[in-house]
Amino acid sequence: MENQNKRVCPVEHATSFDNFIRKFVHNPKKIFGNYVKEGMVVLDIGCGPGFFSVEIARMVGESGRVIAADLQEGMLEKVKNKIQGKDIEQRIELHKCGVNKIGI
Repeated sequence: MENQNKRVCPVEHATSFDNFIRKFVHNPKKIFGNYVKEGMVVLDIGCGPGFFSVEIARMVGESGRVIAADLQEGMLEKVKNKIQGKDIEQRIELHKCGVNKIGI
């Protein structure tokens, strides 16, 4: 039972969570549209490769911010590579969590 609490999706499997087909099933605008507004600061805990972080950054606009938090440096690197050079890059702050602590 204790092993189940230590399961983390390997970085190598991140592409299975971050593809265009997933947007049909888990459309970020439909899921968060009623809750996320321009100017907000949003914490995306367990952001993985940034599937939701990127769209939320568009939703919060230039005056908002997204804190993309994950405990795996590899996942944060995927987010960093995805947003590099794009207009949303300045809106997303990458944060590495500890195993038992968010640290924000």
